[in-house]
Amino acid sequence: MNFGFWNFYPSFNKNRMFTQVIHTQGHDWAYTSRLLGQALQSMGHQVATLDMKPLKWFDKVFFLDYPTRCNRYFRALLRAGHPDMNLIVCEAAIVRPSNYDPKVHQLFRRVVTRNKDLWAKDPSKYVLYHYPCPREPPMEALAFDRRKLCCMIQSYMVRDKPTELYSERVRAVRWFEANAPREFDLIGTEWDHLLLPGRLSFLNFLLRAVYRKVRLFDRIKFHRFPSFIGPTVKSLQQTLMDYRFSFAYETSVEKDWISEKLFDRFFAGCVPIYYGAPNVTDYVPANTFIDKRDFTYEQLYHYISKMPERDYNGYLEAAQGYLRSAAMRPFTPEGYVEMFIRNFA
Repeated sequence: MNFGFWNFYPSFNKNRMFTQVIHTQGHDWAYTSRLLGQALQSMGHQVATLDMKPLKWFDKVFFLDYPTRCNRYFRALLRAGHPDMNLIVCEAAIVRPSNYDPKVHQLFRRVVTRNKDLWAKDPSKYVLYHYPCPREPPMEALAFDRRKLCCMIQSYMVRDKPTELYSERVRAVRWFEANAPREFDLIGTEWDHLLLPGRLSFLNFLLRAVYRKVRLFDRIKFHRFPSFIGPTVKSLQQTLMDYRFSFAYETSVEKDWISEKLFDRFFAGCVPIYYGAPNVTDYVPANTFIDKRDFTYEQLYHYISKMPERDYNGYLEAAQGYLRSAAMRPFTPEGYVEMFIRNFA
């Protein structure tokens, strides 16, 4: 059987999602797709992105995020009435709202989603999955007393949506800058750029792409956050290991939406301060992370700054126990491959 794939982000196409390391923001984002390609090929199937073969070659087609009707491959497959087009929802609703439009879902044979309610309502249409989080090789952690207290390693964004958590990231940064500046570092992208506010904020994802691709614009910097020390220089894991705690805020508050942010901290032996999926403890034990919803920032600072090493190690041990458990399997690349093969191969 011939499997075809198309990623909304061009850097993954031309078969790069199966053949190359695509490393940005501390992750190899193509690791899971390479693993999937290898597994399908070992079963006697063939894989390619849609720009590498004639469309009639593909028996099954998978779009990673809704491509919109501007995509020529999608339009051609619709016109041809391809019988097995599928959608894999990767981005959150706040980033790609069209991913969640029921009318869009009708265009596909099946939809792979993290929304448990959709899956429970119609398991013949929807396939449930969890975000696969590749793990870097373990490294020896710094001693408790050699670590700085806290950091945020996340990107800056402005988005005018009720569920967004980008503004909560800013609130956390501003509180620590005002009240504990020596115990906090801000690391990530776009914190030294200006983005559009209010009703124009929907353009910010495009504007961010311009900043990253056009050198002239990227050279224009605005130093509005004193705690900002730049993007990560070392690997994400190495950077996190310099801190006891790290904020892990999702892009928005969405049920069942748990991304790599929580697990990155577990892998690095750093305790996450989490804000995101309201039902996160349906998937991850409460004793493995600090739930921001339980604290004001003043209370949070008092809690983490006064935490004894024994209590801190209790969080780390609980997290490592969870990572070794069967409950973690769906969040691994291997678990993702098993899901895909079970439903499509």
